[in-house]
Amino acid sequence: MDPLELLIQINFVIVAALLIAAFSLLIYLLTYYFRSRSARGAAWLLASVFTVYLGDLILFFIEDPHSAERWLRLQWLGIAITPAAYAHLTDALLERTGSFSPWRRWAVRGAYGLGAAWFLLAIGTDLLVHDGTADGRAFHLWAGPLFPLFLVYFISGVAWGVINAWQARRRTLISTHRRRLTYLAATMIAPAVGVFPYLLLVGRTLPSFPAVFWGMVGLGNLIIGTMLFGMVYAVAYLDVLVPDRVIKQRWIDYLLRGPVLATFVVLVMFGLSRLSHVLGLPLALLLPLVAAATIVSYEIFSDWIRPLFEWLFLRRDVSELARMRRLSDAMITARDLRQFLEGILALMCEALRSPTGFVVRITPNGIEPVAAFGAIEQASIEETLSVVEGSADGPIAADGFWIWPLRSRGDPVLLGAIAVAQPAGDAGEVVLEPLQDLLRGWVARAAAALEDRMLQERALSALEQVAEEVSRLRQPEQAPSAAPLVEHPEFTHWVKEALAHYWGGPRLLQSPLLQLRIVQQAMEAHDGNPIRALRAVLAEAIEQLRPDGERKLTAPEWLLYNLLEMRFIQGRKVREIAQRLALSESDLYRKQRAAIEAVAVVLAEMERRAARVLAEEGQPPKPMGSE
Repeated sequence: MDPLELLIQINFVIVAALLIAAFSLLIYLLTYYFRSRSARGAAWLLASVFTVYLGDLILFFIEDPHSAERWLRLQWLGIAITPAAYAHLTDALLERTGSFSPWRRWAVRGAYGLGAAWFLLAIGTDLLVHDGTADGRAFHLWAGPLFPLFLVYFISGVAWGVINAWQARRRTLISTHRRRLTYLAATMIAPAVGVFPYLLLVGRTLPSFPAVFWGMVGLGNLIIGTMLFGMVYAVAYLDVLVPDRVIKQRWIDYLLRGPVLATFVVLVMFGLSRLSHVLGLPLALLLPLVAAATIVSYEIFSDWIRPLFEWLFLRRDVSELARMRRLSDAMITARDLRQFLEGILALMCEALRSPTGFVVRITPNGIEPVAAFGAIEQASIEETLSVVEGSADGPIAADGFWIWPLRSRGDPVLLGAIAVAQPAGDAGEVVLEPLQDLLRGWVARAAAALEDRMLQERALSALEQVAEEVSRLRQPEQAPSAAPLVEHPEFTHWVKEALAHYWGGPRLLQSPLLQLRIVQQAMEAHDGNPIRALRAVLAEAIEQLRPDGERKLTAPEWLLYNLLEMRFIQGRKVREIAQRLALSESDLYRKQRAAIEAVAVVLAEMERRAARVLAEEGQPPKPMGSE
C-alpha cells in the first residue's frame, strides 16, 4: 500500500470513529438530558454532524461521481439545519441566565424553516448546488447561483449563535457556571467546521495536493471529534440537578460502553480486512474468530483504561470511589448469608456425623430459619432459642440436639442459634470432645456473619432513606403527593426507625415523620426544633398506650407500654428488659413488633384528629410534604 492510500485509509478510520462519536453523544443527550432545552439544541447540532459524516463514510466506498451526487445532496440535511441548531442551543443558554425573548424564539423556528427550505433546494434543484464531481478521491458538488446567499445565512447563523453563547457566559454570575459556559462556547464551533462544504469554495485547489489535503482533513477531524466531546461534556452539566460525580461516572460508563467500544470494533475490523489480504484467508473465516477475541479482550482492555478515565474526570474522588467499591464487594446479600451458613452447618454436620441441623436468626419480625438439613419441626426451633437465651457458650444438649448460641462480638446480644442433631447411640461426648476448638471457630464465623448482615441491613435502611430524599431533591418539578402520610405503606417502618433512633440526635432529621402536622404543631412548643418535636410526639403516643392504675411490670395489659418505655425512652438493653418483663429474648422481639404497630396506630389517629380540627376551624389541611 502506497503512503497516499494508507493516509486515505487512516482518514476512513477517523471518519468512522467520528461518526460513532456523534451518534453516541446524540443518544447520550437524548437518553439522560432530554428534558433540558440546552441538551435538545446540542442534540440537533450532533444530528447535523452525524448526517454529514455518514455521507462522508459512504463516499469512501463509491467511485462514480454520479452515484456520489445523491449522497452529497443528502448531506445538506445536516448542513442546512446547523445554523438553526446553533440558534436553538444559544437561545436556551440565554434563557438560563434570565434573558427571555419571544422574538428570539420565533427566530429559532424561522431558522429551522429556512434550513428545511435550503435542504429542499439542494436535493431537488440545481439552484444551490449542482453536478457532483471527483478531484482525486475527494467528491464534492459545485456551487449554484444561490450558494452565496446560503453562505450569508450559514455564517450569520453560526456567528449569531457563538455571540449569544459568549453573551450567556458574560451574564452568568456563578463562577462554576461561567467556567462551564466558557468550555461550551470554545468547543461549540466544532459542528460548524465539521459540516461546512468547504470544497465548494476551494474547488480543485486542495485535492491537487492529495497528501496535504488528506493530512489536513484527518487532523481537522481529530480536532473536531475532541471538541464535540468537550461540547457535550459541558452541556451535560446544564439544567441537571445531580452531583458532579454522578454526571462524571455516568459519562465514563457511557464512554467505555459506547464510543470507545465501537471505535475499538472499527479498528479491529479495519485491521481484519488488511490481515485477510496479507494471510490470503477469507474474511468469513477470520470474522467469527476475531469477533470472539475482540469481545473477550475488550473486557480486559476496559478494566485497564477505566482508572485513566477516572483519574481524568474524578481525580478528587478516586480514593473515595475505591472505598465504595471495597464496601460493595464486602456486602452480604440474603442469599450469600444463607449459602455461607449452609456451608458452616454442612461442615458441622459432617464432623459430628449427623444428617440433621439448622441455623436460625432473630429479627424484629420474629425467628427466621436461615439454613437447614433434614426434617426440622417448628417446635424444635422455638425450643432451641428458649434453651440458649440464658446460656453464655455452647454446646448445650437439649431435645436431641447440640445447640450453640450465636451472639454479637461486642455487647453479647443473642442473634440466633445453630443446632446439630445428636447421632444415634451414646457416643455423643466421645465424638464431640475432640472437635471443640474446630466447632468453636465455625460458630464464631457464623455469629460474625449474622452480625455483619444485621449491621448491613441497618445501614442499607438508612441509605434508602437518604436515596429517597436525594431523589426528591433531583426532581423538584414533581408535585407533592396529596395522599395522607399515615396511609403510606412504609408508615409503620418509619415509626420503627424513629423509635430506634429516639436519642439519635440529627439522624431523626431524615425521618419522613417530620412532615406530620402534629410534629409541625409541636415545633411551636419546642423552639422550632424538629428533633425535639418528633421526640415529644413519639413520647405522647407511647404515653397514650399506658393503662390506668398502678404500673405493674409483669401484668399483660402493661406489657406493650413497659416494653416501649424501657426499650426506647430509657434505652435499656434487650437482655435486661427481657429479664425484668419475664420474657425470652425471642418473645420480646415479637412483642416489640406489636408495640411499634400500636404506636403507629396511635400516631395515625393523632394526625387524623389534627386534620379534623383544622378543617373545623376553616383551614383546609395542606397536602403532606407541602409544609
